[in-house]
Parts: sequence; structure tokens; C-alpha cells
Amino acid sequence: MPSQLGKVIPYQGRRFKPLDFVRVDEKTSPNGQMNLFDSRGQEETTLLPISDNSFDLALKLDLRNDPGAERFYLRSIEKNENIAHAYCNLGVLAAHKENMIEAVDYFTKALAEDPRHVETHFNLANVFFAVGNHHLAIFHYRLVNRIAPDFADGYFNLGLTLLETEDLINARDAFIQYQKLSPLLKSEQVTTILKSLASLI
Repeated sequence: MPSQLGKVIPYQGRRFKPLDFVRVDEKTSPNGQMNLFDSRGQEETTLLPISDNSFDLALKLDLRNDPGAERFYLRSIEKNENIAHAYCNLGVLAAHKENMIEAVDYFTKALAEDPRHVETHFNLANVFFAVGNHHLAIFHYRLVNRIAPDFADGYFNLGLTLLETEDLINARDAFIQYQKLSPLLKSEQVTTILKSLASLI
């Protein structure tokens, strides 16, 4: 099909960006998977108390944007504490510094520890989106959808990535699923995209 996507859909990378990287915290979902999916907008009052666990200390520093977090995540790995989670959060720190090579290195180490680590697959997909490898991004977003089907952000980012590859039908389906899971979040821009897609499909 002709590439008129940019003309018809009001989608520009600078306007609708993928939802950001997620760090792992100590919250657990019903299936036991560590996650940060419901902690958007956390305030400092929710920081974990000081403990002997290096991961806890690293997370406390990380939530305060303290550069010492990296040292404690590495110490957590050395002490065999929360290894996959620590690698994942190190990857997020690297990605926020735009060091994507280091981010991928940490994320793949996290997956070596736990191949079904949801946050890591989501973060790795975000890296691939950022560097323009949309097919690998789609692969990892789809894994997120398979492992954690109620994680709305995975569908939103998948929809944006499918728009990049002009897979309009699957992009529409991803945005519809996103709206079902989180009708109050980003509903205006998703509605705008869906209306434009309806005129093309």
C-alpha cells in the first residue's frame, strides 16, 4: 500500500512517543511477577525502608534519582539478591542515559536469569523502538502481551510500533485493547489515532 500514513494519521514520533521504561520495584502482582505497572506517579513517601537487602537500598536511591543506585544494584547481583530485577533496573538507568548498548547488555542478562521477566521484555522493546528496529520491538511487545495480558502499556507501545511498519489492522487492534484495559489513560490521543485508522482500513 502507498506510504501515506504520515499524511493521514496525526502520528509523529515527536508527538506520540512510546510509554517510558519501567523499573522493577518490590510490588508483586497476583502471579508473583515483580512489577511497576501500577505505580505511576509514586511519591517519595512510598519509598522502601532501609534494610540489609542491597536491592532495597538500590531501589530507594533509584527512586530519588541518586547515582549511587547503580553501585547497590551491582552489589545486589554480587550477593545473588534479586538478580534479574537488578539487571533490569541497571538497564533502565543506562537507557535513560541513552547508552543503548549497555542497556541491551543489562536487559539480556536479566532475561538470562528470568526469560519471562515482563519489565525486561518491555524495556528491551523500548530500546529496539528507539534505535529503529521495529521488528524486534514488536517481538518483545508481543511477548509482554503473552506473559502479562493485562499490562496496558504493552499494547499502547505495540500499537505505535505497528504504525511505524504500517501494519494498520494490528495497530488498530492493539490500541483497542489498550483502551479496554485503561480507558482513562491517554484516551484522547488513542481515540484520535483510531479515528484516523478507521478512515484507512
